[in-house]
Amino acid sequence: MEPMRVAVIGRTGRGDWGHAIDELWTAVDGTTLVAVADESAEGLAKAVERLGLDGGAPGTAVQDWRAMLAEAKPDIVSLCMRHIDCHAEMAIAAAESGVKGIFMEKPFVRTAAEADAVIAACRSSGTKLALAMVNRHSPTYGIVRDLVEDGRIGRLLELRGRGKEDARGGAEDLWVLGCHVLDMMADLGGAPRWCQATITRDGRPITKADAKEAPEGIGLIAGDAVEAMYGLADGPVGFFASVREAGLKQPNFSLTLVGTKGAIHIRPDNLPHAYLREAPLWRVDKDVPWQPIGPEGIGAGLPVEEADRAAERASWARRAAADLVAAINEDREPAAGMFAGQTTIEMTAAAFASALTGERCVWPFAPRGNPFA
Repeated sequence: MEPMRVAVIGRTGRGDWGHAIDELWTAVDGTTLVAVADESAEGLAKAVERLGLDGGAPGTAVQDWRAMLAEAKPDIVSLCMRHIDCHAEMAIAAAESGVKGIFMEKPFVRTAAEADAVIAACRSSGTKLALAMVNRHSPTYGIVRDLVEDGRIGRLLELRGRGKEDARGGAEDLWVLGCHVLDMMADLGGAPRWCQATITRDGRPITKADAKEAPEGIGLIAGDAVEAMYGLADGPVGFFASVREAGLKQPNFSLTLVGTKGAIHIRPDNLPHAYLREAPLWRVDKDVPWQPIGPEGIGAGLPVEEADRAAERASWARRAAADLVAAINEDREPAAGMFAGQTTIEMTAAAFASALTGERCVWPFAPRGNPFA
């Protein structure tokens, strides 16, 4: 079988190259990197050198990404920029050009309406779309799912998530880092059924007048403190919270699964990736240790001081890309695909919509635009 031809698109100065998701394609079985696009001539030259491409070959290195799609005719396109103002436009154009797969930096898109449009284009063309929700592709995450499904922590009651709570804390944290947490929350606890949220700025409830353009092409947002609660289809309640400048040396960025018999704490982008406590969280009278969970199970894995976190995270990204290739070959939805992305966008928008109206949002989630528009 011929390897799938991959083209990567970055945008130096306006989202750049994300979390190096261009470079991962140099080591994904069944693919070959054939083209790169960047509107910045300097950024393009650096990408060509970084990726070891022949920049002189026709269609291999161009500043116009549309021209690259037409000339290189890739099987897979990787949208690498962190800024999401162009994600929907590029994904729709890639699907309409006939690509088999799209690999996209997170967050997915700016609004539920954009998610709808991307999904419609991909379904029309038969294109598979995967998001770089790399924590879902950690081998340890698979162990966590098995532990939950096997009842190791009993009945799952709550999923408690927090962002990094740095200068981006609050609304921006919900968008940029919350998508990882919300994605795992829905995967482990079930699809959202309702959302009730409070979002404040300087201690008072936000209004539409507080809205400002956010960084990274997100669009209008408001709030320096977020408290959002979600009813999930499998029964538990999910929580996401973030406050700006929490003053933490070690970011809170995490998702804690609270069960009747124990708890699991997931630390996105970190090693060990998760820990298990085999007693309920409220049993503080018992000295029960948090045991690290590794790719081979409880207590497995390298000590933290010996672990290469960046290399390990890069391996998760390659697994995500490999899952897209497998999804194309097997004609299935990728593990963290466009419908999962649509769910995170709806969960994010629902938090703002609920905070602005003071009412509970329910699914199917009807509002499709920016809640502040």
